[in-house]
Amino acid sequence: MSSTSANDFTGRVALVTGGSSGIGRGAAVELARRGAAIAVLSYDETRNDEVRAELTDLGAEVLVITGDVRSESDLTDAVDRIERTWGRLDHLVISAGKNGVFAPLDELTLDEWNDTLATNLTSTFLTTKAALPLLRQDGGSIVIISSVNGTRVFNYPGAVAYSTSKGGQAIFAKMVAVELAQQGIRINVVCPGEVRTNIGEATHARDLDRIRWPVTYPKGLNVLTGRAAEPVELAQVITFLLSDDARLITGSEVWVDAGLSLVLA
Repeated sequence: MSSTSANDFTGRVALVTGGSSGIGRGAAVELARRGAAIAVLSYDETRNDEVRAELTDLGAEVLVITGDVRSESDLTDAVDRIERTWGRLDHLVISAGKNGVFAPLDELTLDEWNDTLATNLTSTFLTTKAALPLLRQDGGSIVIISSVNGTRVFNYPGAVAYSTSKGGQAIFAKMVAVELAQQGIRINVVCPGEVRTNIGEATHARDLDRIRWPVTYPKGLNVLTGRAAEPVELAQVITFLLSDDARLITGSEVWVDAGLSLVLA
């Protein structure tokens, strides 16, 4: 794989799961602006059409695939389509995920637990495994989108399934980093704080007042900015970690939270 800087991904191919919205969409757009060919995997057909149009308007080569990251066959089919289209895969951004259900432990059902773990953690394993045959051809890089929850912050009421899945992603990256290094592949984890996305729209919360700690957090939790991050601000970190400018970084978490986790931890 030829060397590239964080500003130039010309000739590179990137797969972004969850790339039709939020942080994933921000990453797909930023990579396209920097010259990469982009494959997006997402289950939302309407948003898929929107991101296809946006990426095409940027002049990028685009492949948008409707699929479920919880499905091993959908993931292998997606990688097969990438191979048929470009014959290579250089970068993988694992951004598909959900908050799921936030509830007291004694109210959280097994189905709710399994759904969150499958969407966030098992899909990380399945996506990485499916992409390996192409990534190892010429080396590559992976970025997993985790969270401050489960990596630095452990006091969000009812977020036991979500935080477990997010902490699991960070551990997964550390466990496979050495193995993948032998195949020329780096893997790192971005842990966002508050980001302006629509992920909260699908969050279901139940009876959180029953388990909430009687603590008042200080104002201005995002101590550097006093606001939620924009997806493009996460995308700029993601593109750096994917690039050869980060060639010595693997198995690492990068907290992109404007200091929020330092206040909440």
